[in-house]
Amino acid sequence: MLQISDIDVAYGDLPKQILDIHMPTSVDDSSPVLVFLHGGGFKWGDKTQALVFAPQYKDAGIIVVSPDYRLGTAFPGFVEDAAKAVAYVHREFTTSDGNPRPIFVSGWSAGAYIGAKVSYDHRYLEAEGVPRDAIAGFIGLAGPYWGGLCAGARCEDIFPEGAEADWPIAKFVDAGDPPMLLIQGSRDLYVDIGNLETMASAGEAANLPVTTLVVEGSGHRTVLFDMPKPEKAVNAAILSFVEDVSSSKGK
Repeated sequence: MLQISDIDVAYGDLPKQILDIHMPTSVDDSSPVLVFLHGGGFKWGDKTQALVFAPQYKDAGIIVVSPDYRLGTAFPGFVEDAAKAVAYVHREFTTSDGNPRPIFVSGWSAGAYIGAKVSYDHRYLEAEGVPRDAIAGFIGLAGPYWGGLCAGARCEDIFPEGAEADWPIAKFVDAGDPPMLLIQGSRDLYVDIGNLETMASAGEAANLPVTTLVVEGSGHRTVLFDMPKPEKAVNAAILSFVEDVSSSKGK
């Protein structure tokens, strides 16, 4: 039985296939789930990064689930882990009548890349037996969606040669995919703003609802730390996106 806050819950058999659950005090059938994938250049970081914003989002009635995934492993191992975590959420977080809850996949930096890959390249969820419409929406913060780079530099150990065609996420965006909210700071020194623009263009070409927010003067990390702050545009954009998409799903 899931508790108010569970830590190190296994979603798979490998040591890094664990997640934390941040449950609101009161949950009803309308409560959505936000799966947050941490950043760290595919080599560092862990699920506790969600503590930056999880307490505030719990107060807003959002269930926050933050998985770990394998670090320093070659593509696509970390994407496979994230898909397995989403499959766990799809299976375990149901409403009173047994239906899956709205699931929002989100992430910052490397986590945004991984989350977008799971959301728009259907092969990974299909391998876990999860339908493509299980994801209600994608929220990416400072995502390097082109692939091939770690913290702004080429990293052949993470993105080895031979799979280049599978790295860019925009090529997988298609009609019927989830709406997207793309956020980045105008002074991001690690991720080129073209990553956001390419993703947004792909979403628009597929006739998906696309919302972008470029925060003037903000850097790579700033958008993450703005997530819990009510006075910041990042916070307002995310909470509005979750509320609007959840409401449309409920109609």
